[in-house]
Formats: sequence, C-alpha cells, structure tokens
Amino acid sequence: MKKAYIAAACLLIAMGVSTAQEPAGKTKEASLTSESLDQEGKKLDEQIFDLNKKIGEIIGNYELLKAEGIRWVPYQMTYIMGSNYIEMEKHSFTKEGVFGRDITGLQSRKIKIYTDGKTVSKIESEIYERDYYGGTSNIVRIVDPSPMAQGTDNVTFTNIINGKTYLENKRLGEIKNTTAFPIRNDIKREFFIPHLVYFRSSILFIAESYMKGQKDSEHGMQEFLKKAKQF
Repeated sequence: MKKAYIAAACLLIAMGVSTAQEPAGKTKEASLTSESLDQEGKKLDEQIFDLNKKIGEIIGNYELLKAEGIRWVPYQMTYIMGSNYIEMEKHSFTKEGVFGRDITGLQSRKIKIYTDGKTVSKIESEIYERDYYGGTSNIVRIVDPSPMAQGTDNVTFTNIINGKTYLENKRLGEIKNTTAFPIRNDIKREFFIPHLVYFRSSILFIAESYMKGQKDSEHGMQEFLKKAKQF
C-alpha cells in the first residue's frame, strides 16, 4: 500500500521532470531502447485492461449492483453502492510517539467504479494524504473514461497540494516516456497496476463474503424448516 502513496506523492515531481531535456545526439541503440519502452508500455496497458475486465466480471458474476446488506468488507474500508456505481475507500492513520499513540495524519485511497451491473464504463480514483501537524495535504485524482478500451493514453491526472491545483487533467499519453525519462511506464507499473490489483482483490473478497453469507442464510432457513415438522 505504501508504494501507491509514494507513487502518488511523487507524481507531481515526475511530471515536472518530464519537461526536462534529454541528452543530445540520440544513438541508434537509444532509439531501439525507446522502441522497447513502447512495447513495454503496451504490455502494461494489457495488464491494466485485464484488471479492469476482471473487476467488471466480478461485479457481473456476483450481481453486486443488486447485492444489498453487504456486511463483510476489508479492514479500514468503506463500501458504498449507488444506482450505477460501486465505491470503495481504504484509509489508515499515520502515527508517531510512544507505541505509535499519536495520530499525525491520514492516508486514503479510493476507487469509484461506474457500472451497469455487467461491465465497467468509467473508473475514478483518488489518493489522499494529510499531515495534521504540518497542516499539509496532497491529492491526486485519476480518471479512466474508457477502462474497457485498449490503451491508457486518455487517463487523466489532477494533483492538488495544499488546496492549490498544480496539474489539471494531465493526460497519461502526454507524459514523457523516453530512455532518459520513462515516466509514463513507471506510473503504470508502480502505481496503476498495484492500485487495480488491490481493489480487484478487495471487491472479490466482498463478493465471496456476500455469497457465503447468502448461502449460510439459506442453509439456516433450510435447517429450520426441516425441524418445522416437529412443531
């Protein structure tokens, strides 16, 4: 989980570095390496697409948009179901002092999955960190407007630090991805994929727990009815 926060905190710096100049005089070897970066980026896009697809399949197979009364969710997570979305938020407190008793801040990550109950139409994510002592905050909002389409160039990032917007709707496809600064691939690998893996595992846990609860309830009713003949 720390990797996701670190990636989000470094996102502004990374995007700023993306405007730097590459060393002059590219060699043929560097050009070939650049091609390999493009290939790597496509493979990372395939992993992201596959994770989005699996999230949609879980929602559809378990009919989560119809599932009411979900009680079991991962620790320190909130789960909200709307008419056309499912939202999950994981939060934790940063602590210091003797035995970590002093709460010094809050870290959270959130995903909002827009769905018709069968597939995913849009995914909004947010990484948030607040330092209570320093009075600082850092928010990165990520929007994938077409998670079921191949490619991530149209995914946008907005970074707000201490209430000031430093980046607004920065497209992933506009971020430098060269031999000197392979930032785009790093964001996909170090943040995007781990982020989706975490929430894919979380929603699967919620779905399986809900299904088990339903089966346990049905079994309990069956046992009660079997005893009814003795009334």
